[in-house]
Amino acid sequence: MPDPVSQRVDCPQLSKSRVTVYARTLHRACEVLGTLDALSRQLNVPAPALARWISGLEQPPLDVFLRAVDIVLLASARGGGTS
Repeated sequence: MPDPVSQRVDCPQLSKSRVTVYARTLHRACEVLGTLDALSRQLNVPAPALARWISGLEQPPLDVFLRAVDIVLLASARGGGTS
């Protein structure tokens, strides 16, 4: 299976003024999976809510954030993606 990060990534941009550890982690998880819709399905949350969390407008629930951390860590352990 090809590395999703090496393919075209369709994720919202991080806000330059509202970057948080939550937003960065969700954004990286989106990059790992390749699209906002894929992350939405994986985390079982609506894509519009993810977009707000990635933009830093709102903080995600802790359980969603921790599942995103798992996605990022697993990708890192597999060597999936760039930094």
